[in-house]
Amino acid sequence: MPDSDEIKISTTEGGVIHISEDVIVELARKTIEGIPNIKTAARLSSKFGIGRKSGSIRVSVDHSQGTISIDAYVLVKYGQRIPDIAWDVQEKIKDNLERYTGYEVQAVNVNVQGIYAAGGDDIQINLECGENFLPDEAD
Repeated sequence: MPDSDEIKISTTEGGVIHISEDVIVELARKTIEGIPNIKTAARLSSKFGIGRKSGSIRVSVDHSQGTISIDAYVLVKYGQRIPDIAWDVQEKIKDNLERYTGYEVQAVNVNVQGIYAAGGDDIQINLECGENFLPDEAD
């Protein structure tokens, strides 16, 4: 009987393949490492207790629907356009997981935890809800 952190895939020959969630996490991590100007937020997320086992990537499995969802916690290099980088992360993780596991990816949620400078120092940005970032209008 498989552990609760394994994903079952039925094959056409009548067999079943079990894939550990740790494998899914590692595939997602390697995908992120291959994308320029971004890195996993292991230090920040582990500081706040976010994530499953890895500290930067969390996997949710819906056995009834046969899908998986990924939550990735990342840092973006200063000066990069965050929506573009987040879109790349979503697409590449989805493509790699579907290609290598054969499992359908329902969602890839990218959570930008902060930015990092070219020297490698992490910078945490705290945004308050409701803050207005539009420039003041001249009277």
